[in-house]
Amino acid sequence: MSDIIMPKPLPMEGLVDCHCHCDYSIDATGTIEQFCEAALQRNLAEICFTTHFDANPHTQGDIEYIRVKGQNLPTTVENLAPYVDDVRAAADKFYPRGLSVKLGIEIGWYRGCEEIVAEMTNRYNFDYLLCGIHELDNICFCSRHGHERFFARFNAEQVAEKYFTEVIAAARTDLFDTIAHLAYYLRSGIEYYSDSILDAHRPYLQDTFDTLIATETGIEINTSALRHGLKDYYPPVKIINAARKAGVDVNFLGSDAHSPEQVGFDFEAASALVPDPLRGCEE
Repeated sequence: MSDIIMPKPLPMEGLVDCHCHCDYSIDATGTIEQFCEAALQRNLAEICFTTHFDANPHTQGDIEYIRVKGQNLPTTVENLAPYVDDVRAAADKFYPRGLSVKLGIEIGWYRGCEEIVAEMTNRYNFDYLLCGIHELDNICFCSRHGHERFFARFNAEQVAEKYFTEVIAAARTDLFDTIAHLAYYLRSGIEYYSDSILDAHRPYLQDTFDTLIATETGIEINTSALRHGLKDYYPPVKIINAARKAGVDVNFLGSDAHSPEQVGFDFEAASALVPDPLRGCEE
């Protein structure tokens, strides 16, 4: 950890980071142990690892992999085994030091992923399942290289409609605990559409909230938007407040950390937005 500069410990105790990517995700750096040490330094009570599992056979982007011991392997259920074992080993190691370590995963949503998700959950006893909607029409709308190819086809309202249609479809599977970074199209959408994208969600929120409530699917407050240059979280505070008012479960904080120094990012402020920020991932 000597080469990692950590932010100061959080002033409050007992917070939980339910969205962290160690180096099993090909876009992340830092080992599971380094993330756990960072969580302790940040004064967290619990960290949940949610490595990417992107397996859309119809993707028009790059083929996704899982990184295992420095080697990129195909995204398969079998290749997750070392990740599961390492997280469980960390849970045993760090529990005596006061850190709860949970096993999660972020599933890259696509229509038809239900079978592989069911296989995965039957084989591994995950504590927490995140659904990450990163692709629409099989194009990654959040990548630096793919978003213009997608956005050029639609106006801002059409993008929001497509996105929330998939949120509803994912929630209706009853497979996921939480939808990750709701309104994630804002990551590149604000730059492409300017402010017109900021209110494009309005016609679709009520149906989305109704479905989330009916299926007991939550949403997280994902602070990584600030690291991406946005002025608000995923989703923005106005959506967070509307979701809470409607009765959607909004109890999880996620830094979406892709390196140890990002663990618990901006939780000093974000923790005020959830009614129970001390709630663990599997409760």
